[in-house]
Amino acid sequence: MGGDDMDLTTGIVFGEDYYGDEVNELAVASFNYVKQDITDVKKRYMSLGFHLHEMEMYRYHEELGYDNFYECIEKNFHMDKSAVSRVIAVWNEFCSKDDSNSKKMWVDDKYEKYSYSQLVEMLPLKEKERFKVNADMTVSQIRNYKRSLKEKAKEQKSLTDALNTLDTLVQTSKKKKSVATSQSVPEKKVLPYERGCITGKSPSGTCVCCGCGETVECCADCEIDCNGRCGWIEDKEPVITQPELPVMKNMTQREDFINSYKSWNIWCKNEYTEETFYRYDLPDGYAIVVKNYPYYIEWTKEESETEEYYLLDSGYRHFADCKTNMTVLKEHLKNMNKK
Repeated sequence: MGGDDMDLTTGIVFGEDYYGDEVNELAVASFNYVKQDITDVKKRYMSLGFHLHEMEMYRYHEELGYDNFYECIEKNFHMDKSAVSRVIAVWNEFCSKDDSNSKKMWVDDKYEKYSYSQLVEMLPLKEKERFKVNADMTVSQIRNYKRSLKEKAKEQKSLTDALNTLDTLVQTSKKKKSVATSQSVPEKKVLPYERGCITGKSPSGTCVCCGCGETVECCADCEIDCNGRCGWIEDKEPVITQPELPVMKNMTQREDFINSYKSWNIWCKNEYTEETFYRYDLPDGYAIVVKNYPYYIEWTKEESETEEYYLLDSGYRHFADCKTNMTVLKEHLKNMNKK
């Protein structure tokens, strides 16, 4: 920069790694684009997402003395990493694209009537699910719609499981009857209550098992929790399943996987602080935990939500010590695939 030129670095909060050297003009320009977008963020959130993505991709934050992109933005613009990730995600998902699929810095025409907060809520929805969200809906209505989708999915799964269980019982019963009728001399079936307890847990030695259509010998082997279930049998521990770990070939796919955390199992909740912890157990013994909680955006006067990220190993002592960021999580997933 010449001595007669206006100093465009004025107002930049430099990081610890900056030693007063001349700053790359492209890095300064990128910083100022972000600064301009934030001054009118309600209208320019799409270009803000574009410029934040550009700044991170070309690592301009390093020119300003920061090793970590999110630290640079937080120090200069008071946006935490969750807010930055959301803005970039909204741009990435809802921006306009040309015929070569090149992403522009403005919103796609079909989403131009939606607000930033509405688009944030629509991020986890599938394309066909977004068709039922219109620009007149409030954030609360969109959240209720997402809850209804989850409840519908749970009901469908419960119905499918019940039908599969019933079909299994019917087929098993048919097989047993077929075997019984094919025998020349029918063998008398000893019912559980005639036979007595086979587990040794009943103090009186009696058995109350109904046999569930002659499919089980003891309540301990029965999957149906009926009213006549034996009171001396301990309840089985529920089997917790999680979505299958997808094949991730690049950092974008790894970030998409982490951002889909709401499809993971809920590890625990804190009703007082409105925090929900989602957990995914990795095959290398580590676990990713995402803490989600709502907050109020003062500069947009809107309700939103944010996340914090944790990477747990098998020998961690304190949960707070495992706090990390999106970049570290993506690198861990990348290195895990190499093992």
